[in-house]
Amino acid sequence: MKAFSLWKQLKRKLRRNGRPVWTLASMLALVVYGSIALVEPAAAASVAQFDVEPSAAQWTFNGNIETEGQWQKLEKAIATVKQPMIVRIHRTYICGEEYRSLGLLPIDRALKIAKRPTVSFARLNTSSSAMPSLILEERVSDLSEACKQHAVIGLDHAGRLTLYDGPPKKEKVVRTFYQLDVNFMESSLPEEEIKRLTNGIRIEDKETYYSVLSSFSDFALDASRQTMTP
Repeated sequence: MKAFSLWKQLKRKLRRNGRPVWTLASMLALVVYGSIALVEPAAAASVAQFDVEPSAAQWTFNGNIETEGQWQKLEKAIATVKQPMIVRIHRTYICGEEYRSLGLLPIDRALKIAKRPTVSFARLNTSSSAMPSLILEERVSDLSEACKQHAVIGLDHAGRLTLYDGPPKKEKVVRTFYQLDVNFMESSLPEEEIKRLTNGIRIEDKETYYSVLSSFSDFALDASRQTMTP
């Protein structure tokens, strides 16, 4: 009953809005862009972050490693290190992020990990005042384990399609996608589907994640193109 009470409130707020004009292709393009550009810290709350490197640290290498030339520069910098180094990875997922320390690794092992095609950025610190360390940024086309266990897509109080860490009623927002035309959606979908969305749809894999986003993109208001937020 509470879900439908909220639904009626949303409908009254948005009744005057016009029919959405987004296409599925444009919606998916925006979602993919947002997934790459944004990080969702709430979905990774159970994973401890690294200690922040000292601000005075002198990075031997600090940049992208997406081209052969960039990779060769990193490889050359690592080759100057004559001892094992601490390797850490920050993984950014479609939903969620993860911080992991791989511990002290020999140089050849560190190079092998850095050369993964999903690794796009590296920071190498060989300051004489600290143990050599390598921090890698990796992008993974999947949901983090935390997201697989807790992620739910539902509606916020303003009628926006929203990703939550847990049930929507707890209001632990991970990110907001787009504004929905509630009135148009209510007139187009079965009552069971509307109730399913207001109660929250569990997201256990990336196929479900993209399927839900693409399904409801038909009801996205054109004005929300510019309002996607993390």
